[in-house]
Amino acid sequence: MADTSHWDRFSEIEIRSIDYVPPEERHGTIRDQFTLWFGLNAVLFFVVLGGVPVLLGVNFLWSTIAIVVGVVIGLGMAAFHALQGPRLGVPQMIQSRAQFGFYGAVLFFAAFIPLDVGFLAAQLVIQGQAMNVLIGSISIPAWIGILSIPVVVLTIYGYNWIRLWQRWMTPILATTFAVLIVQAIRFGGLDGHAARTGAPSVALFMESAGLFVISMAAWAPYVSDYTRYLPASVNKAKLFWAVFLGCAIATIATAVLGAYVTALLPEASSTVAAVQQVAGSWALPIMALSLVGADAAVAYTGMLALASIISCFKDVRSSKTMRVLGSLLIIALGTGCALLGYKSFVNNLSNFLAVVLFIFIPWTAINLTDYFVVRHGEYDVPSFFTPHGEYGGFVWRGLISYALAVAVELPFISQTYYTGPLLGPLGGIDISWVVGGVAGVVFYLIAIRLPMRGSPQPLTGIPRSWF
Repeated sequence: MADTSHWDRFSEIEIRSIDYVPPEERHGTIRDQFTLWFGLNAVLFFVVLGGVPVLLGVNFLWSTIAIVVGVVIGLGMAAFHALQGPRLGVPQMIQSRAQFGFYGAVLFFAAFIPLDVGFLAAQLVIQGQAMNVLIGSISIPAWIGILSIPVVVLTIYGYNWIRLWQRWMTPILATTFAVLIVQAIRFGGLDGHAARTGAPSVALFMESAGLFVISMAAWAPYVSDYTRYLPASVNKAKLFWAVFLGCAIATIATAVLGAYVTALLPEASSTVAAVQQVAGSWALPIMALSLVGADAAVAYTGMLALASIISCFKDVRSSKTMRVLGSLLIIALGTGCALLGYKSFVNNLSNFLAVVLFIFIPWTAINLTDYFVVRHGEYDVPSFFTPHGEYGGFVWRGLISYALAVAVELPFISQTYYTGPLLGPLGGIDISWVVGGVAGVVFYLIAIRLPMRGSPQPLTGIPRSWF
């Protein structure tokens, strides 16, 4: 007899939203996590992003090094969040109420909505450009509108549809990009500046690597959204590596491909156009389609962030109305931003990622420090959903730690509209994303002095049992 409960998961709109997932509803496998994260990263976005260091003036060799370094550093933070989902059974950002408070965490929920909208907009622009290269009679804005339609469906139906979509897309995308890599190599070798091996300036290398640090670390607010449905008994080491390798293999392969074709054809109007010249038009619809799942993932998390804010005033933990209306609002905002900003895409993307970098790194440092070092995964889950629980109001040790970390970052920021005073002495090197990690240390030191009621005494390491 067929497992009707299995099919029910796909025939109905997901009801849990920001709510706790009870043990009897847990499902999925570690293999699904690999295909989910591979599918989310084997996308046209990272082909285009891989070309950015080359466009900035870095040769192919050092662009590749910057890609690998940035991906590994970024995933060194993001993949650890995967372990929180099966243990706590709630979305990633809801967990941050333990560090910042029921109301204090609203600051971060609100900050991450622009993050999700921005990534959605960037991805829709890339998809629109790819399809416009293929069918020029349909404008980029029109393609952006068309491509947003399947995103609406996947986002509303939620976790199981996104997971299944990426399971199907993984072999298609893996085959597509493998063929593209072979075609790029056969098309020709690099020459001129692109073929050189000399190292760029430290500032330029840091800027290039930073693009990939944030592109990977930016998954951190998403990871537990997709691991919270797994059984609590899942193997933690295998789960970590499924997420890490799923992201790393896909991102490095696609980004290096983007760097190569951009260096190979510097006269091309865009990285997408360079891919078409190397491989022909056959890959463009697949590459545009590759981002549909990633679009849905960022819209899904944006909807969860919006629901988390509204939950401060009304219980929407299992509201389908909240899911549908919230999803439509996030997708509408992302589509609107894409339509407004598609003509200045590269500059907008670089500036957007730089802002996200210094805002986001302290949050993830505090969240991981609290989970692994201070509390060792021991939380009162019902308190995530009430202003009167253990994490009610504002948790000042988290908020103070975050404020101090951002203050430390400010002198090192290099942005279009702001340059930190220490950029000059450092030769223009933006290291704000490096010093932002001080938030975790500050949080730990404050936690020792100001333990919360019910909190275990902080220790000095991560228990081996978590791995």
